[in-house]
Amino acid sequence: MANPGAATTVSNHPIQLSSNQAIRLIASAQSVNLNSVGDTTAPILVAGRVSVAYVLITNASTSLTTAAFAVYTAPAAGGTAVLSATTPTGATTAAKVVNTAASSTDAITSGNLYVRNTTAQGAAATADVFIYGYDLTFLP
Repeated sequence: MANPGAATTVSNHPIQLSSNQAIRLIASAQSVNLNSVGDTTAPILVAGRVSVAYVLITNASTSLTTAAFAVYTAPAAGGTAVLSATTPTGATTAAKVVNTAASSTDAITSGNLYVRNTTAQGAAATADVFIYGYDLTFLP
């Protein structure tokens, strides 16, 4: 019988990493309403300090041509703008992924990030937002 290869283990994010220098999922928000100005909470999955590197938007329910969103460290566009308002015009179908670099890479220690829809789409529209970055927590 042939060797099937190394065993693998699959687990949910955040995975245990041996280095805090790896890009990892910091926070996410599903079905963000992009047709109403307001906030959607994205709980930070890492205990400690983080720095956001980029934000992905995907699984758009419609072609996002008007909607604009941003990411902040406090609700109602408060705190630091981790991602300044951007229109994800490449998100034309659920299969498309738009990757946008963070506007601020300052260390964040709050428990939540806030995905703020700043401009309504004008029709029903939702999408999923994934926030990736670095875990700045000291590893022994």
